[in-house]
Amino acid sequence: MQIANHKLTGCWHGPSPNSGGALNNPSILVMHFTASGGAGPQGVRNYFLNPAAKAAAHVIVGRNGVVEQVVAFNVRGWHAGKSIWRGVRNCNDFSIGIEIDNWGALTKTEDGKFRSYAGAVVAPARVTQARHKYDGVLRYWEIFDEVQLDALAEVTKTILAAYPSITEIVGHDDIAPGRKSDPGPAFPMSRFTSLVTGRDDAPPTRRRVTASRLNVRGGAGMQFEVLGQLQSGDMVDLLYDTPGMWAHISCTLGHTPGVTGWVADQYLR
Repeated sequence: MQIANHKLTGCWHGPSPNSGGALNNPSILVMHFTASGGAGPQGVRNYFLNPAAKAAAHVIVGRNGVVEQVVAFNVRGWHAGKSIWRGVRNCNDFSIGIEIDNWGALTKTEDGKFRSYAGAVVAPARVTQARHKYDGVLRYWEIFDEVQLDALAEVTKTILAAYPSITEIVGHDDIAPGRKSDPGPAFPMSRFTSLVTGRDDAPPTRRRVTASRLNVRGGAGMQFEVLGQLQSGDMVDLLYDTPGMWAHISCTLGHTPGVTGWVADQYLR
């Protein structure tokens, strides 16, 4: 897979009218789920090509691994909405957005079936139960296909290679917490954030614990169970960080080596 003139070769289907303005030196890559059905991305593509949608990410990755693009990478896509990251608002101004075909949260109805908000039935083999890192509520979620994740990884690595200004991969829920829940807890975010830290064999980001005692929890919130406890001076590898909120870490040097979980970001330096 390659990028030529800010377009993925072999899959260009744009331009979407739901975009505009120059996108120079993007600094973050934002992951979304589409909250829709279908194996391929064609339905979402057609939606993004409709002016009435007033929304479009740059790229769509279907459940079957098919990739399509509707906004060139040097153009602002309307994917983030009201958003903020590291104190800077309007993330459309400095981000590339990828939509991944997935229903997101599901409901188990009285007939025992798992249904999307639109009423579509999802097979039990495609369902997992997990808590979202921000609200801690146990819900059912559609899983992401491995063929889809492989295609997404290839797209992600291609974008990172072409745009070295991108230093972080985040979820829509990170830049619009409380308003958005995608890509959700079924999405293996650390698999993709590692593509940034691993670029050019970069070492992991390491932080020191500053609190005398710091609980490691099973999710990003006080409501999650305590998995272990760190002490002042312990060193952790930063797997994923939401500034001023919660960090996903793995303890490397200290009193509980190997423990992995979430800690309050403010106690890391």
